[in-house]
Amino acid sequence: MKALTEADMTAYLQARFPDWQDVRIEGLHRLPLGASRETYRFDLSYRDGAGARSDRLILRRDPPVSNVDSDRNHEYSSYRAIHGHGIPVPRMILLEEDPGPMGGAISIAEDMRGYHNSEYQLQEPVWQDKLPHIAEQMWGTMGRLAAVPVEKLDLEFMTPATPESTAMQELDFWEATLDKNDVGPEPVTRAAIRWLRRNPPAPAQKLAMVHGDFRAGNFLYDDEGNLVAVLDWEMAHRGDPLEDLAWSLARVFSFGKDDRRSGIAPRADAIRIWEAASGLTADPEALHWWELLNCVKGQGIWNSCAHAWTTTSGEREVIHAYAAWWLRNAQDRAILELMGHL
Repeated sequence: MKALTEADMTAYLQARFPDWQDVRIEGLHRLPLGASRETYRFDLSYRDGAGARSDRLILRRDPPVSNVDSDRNHEYSSYRAIHGHGIPVPRMILLEEDPGPMGGAISIAEDMRGYHNSEYQLQEPVWQDKLPHIAEQMWGTMGRLAAVPVEKLDLEFMTPATPESTAMQELDFWEATLDKNDVGPEPVTRAAIRWLRRNPPAPAQKLAMVHGDFRAGNFLYDDEGNLVAVLDWEMAHRGDPLEDLAWSLARVFSFGKDDRRSGIAPRADAIRIWEAASGLTADPEALHWWELLNCVKGQGIWNSCAHAWTTTSGEREVIHAYAAWWLRNAQDRAILELMGHL
């Protein structure tokens, strides 16, 4: 894939904003984050009619092959849709869908530099006393997202859904993803799909803007453990808010040291916080269905990683091989646990 350079960025911004003078890009470098998109950080300075300006910015670029079937417009529009509705997110600044200038579609957002986002850091002893507070922040924010009236959001770019249709719609999507990125026999995952089709959940209590990947590692927090921004909205969609809660409880994101989900809080505490913030009820049977659905979703993503690793020519992303090798086995184990066969 085309290397991203400061010279290319400068030329692009000068062409995009002809009124800007003395455009200067500094410190452009790729961050070791994520498996689905390339993320870069840089400093921008320029001069316009209002005088000298400077910004610290984040750039995300779509690669030729990804483990998540999404694009720059979807994530950019998702951030813009939820911004100003009580869920903290970085401010979106620019969307370029033409892959020509920068070697792939890009979006640029404010860089909330200086905060933490490592889920692994939270496992260190120095953070242990702060985990109850972080749990309130994480599942409280997730609950408030579930409570946002979906009809007040501009989600026209998303696939329509109803409380009755969203469950099977998601199952259809992720089964199709598995079929598209077939890696061979999947007896455990296919058994889960058969069970999900035979045992559909009750309609959603309400439709919500589902983040799709809300877990430790996808939000920024300060030194006191206060959540300051939710990141990575590329899988956002209309749906049942139980899907986000179920994803955050996934065994594969629990680090395996104890029963804390997302490595932060016991399952019961997470559910209690989410229910209080959302005003909704986490019906055990419906939540179980969504936890199992999310295992199928996870396996779809890990298989997509395997597909990306085996079909990409030239330079490949090592994280695709790592996820395919490690998480597929962990996902099968999580399915067996949820189906009572472990």
